[in-house]
Amino acid sequence: MNTISRRGMLKATGGLAAAAVLTACGDNGDSPKAAGSKSLTLWSSTTFATDALRKAASEYGGKNGVSINVQGFPANDLTKKIMTALSGGGGPDLVIADVSSIPQLGASKMLLDVTSRLKPTVAEFFPGNVAAATFKGATYGVPLDTSNVALLWNKKMFEKAGITQPPGTWQDLTAAAKELTGGGQYGYMLGAKGYGSFLFWPWLWQNGGQVLDESGTKALFNSPEGQEAWNFYAGLHLTQGVVPPTFLGVTQAWDQYIQPFLTEKVAMLAIGDWGLAPIAKGNPGLQYGVAPLPKGKQAATVLGGNAIAVTSASKSADAAWGFVNWLTAKDQEKVLVEGYKRIPARTDVTALTGLDEAHQTFVQQAAEAKPRPAVTAWGDIEWQIMADAWDTVIQKKKSPQQALNEAATAATQALSRG
Repeated sequence: MNTISRRGMLKATGGLAAAAVLTACGDNGDSPKAAGSKSLTLWSSTTFATDALRKAASEYGGKNGVSINVQGFPANDLTKKIMTALSGGGGPDLVIADVSSIPQLGASKMLLDVTSRLKPTVAEFFPGNVAAATFKGATYGVPLDTSNVALLWNKKMFEKAGITQPPGTWQDLTAAAKELTGGGQYGYMLGAKGYGSFLFWPWLWQNGGQVLDESGTKALFNSPEGQEAWNFYAGLHLTQGVVPPTFLGVTQAWDQYIQPFLTEKVAMLAIGDWGLAPIAKGNPGLQYGVAPLPKGKQAATVLGGNAIAVTSASKSADAAWGFVNWLTAKDQEKVLVEGYKRIPARTDVTALTGLDEAHQTFVQQAAEAKPRPAVTAWGDIEWQIMADAWDTVIQKKKSPQQALNEAATAATQALSRG
């Protein structure tokens, strides 16, 4: 098995201007210590709110006199729920959220601006993930993990269909998916709502399209290149019929999305490395491979990952920072690697050299990973405007062209509101 060097990983995920990042506990001389008994609440997606995070919170809390209550919510609703709670004067002390949501939450003054607390340790984190958690020079979250989206394919189903390798192009993907569909099985998996809109961006970029203009004030995803990519993406369901009808119900969690692949009802799906641990747990004997996304005019995937942040509503900010420092420290790599099979956002963790072949595919593909725009309206654009547009298409309420044009208009209006 090939290993990935620290320098190789940094090069693969570099290319964006970096901002300063919070120093991990032990590196930061002025990191706060919890005084007395404190009670903290942490909100995250249901994917993260598992035994691994709760165990880590309990371990830290036991040593520092802090009680940390971890609560999980569907990723599709998490940002909206955070904003609603904090706007009303309530909400958690800490959040773990998709890094693309951090600028919106920070610009809305719902997260603490950590810039003044930071030390010059940016080289210890992947620049793209740091930049994604930064808005107008202020960093509002500490990168926790880094990810991108690749293609998972069922080796046994491919062999049975006489297909010798995973698809490398859009045309190959369509042909393979059609060949693999039949007898109660399907060639490809899609998601509904925000799970569908999130997975559209790689196809857009691969076809030469852009999400927004350079100023970040106008949506461009309905360009001719965007419409062509949108039609291809939606067409897997609408015209090719290679997607199980049950995908319309994938609205709550990634675990829903991977279920048909896990039970070998679907031969292929696009997902990030966060899908590997649930597959290993749900079907340890599943024979599958991980390949780069089939490419269009060019190769591209979407940069993902999560960041942990302290909210402005916290009455125990110092205690909350203590947990952030501890969880993002080099020594806590085991929480992500062992508990979630995730790639840590730090470049200096030793676990990166021991990643299995499946994870290395994500690392190698990182050179083609593009971040989503760091604009305050992004959460609304991706998880509401585009999610709603996607659902109207897959439910056959609107044509793909009409839905995408209306979404672009709504997105531009959202951008104008700041």
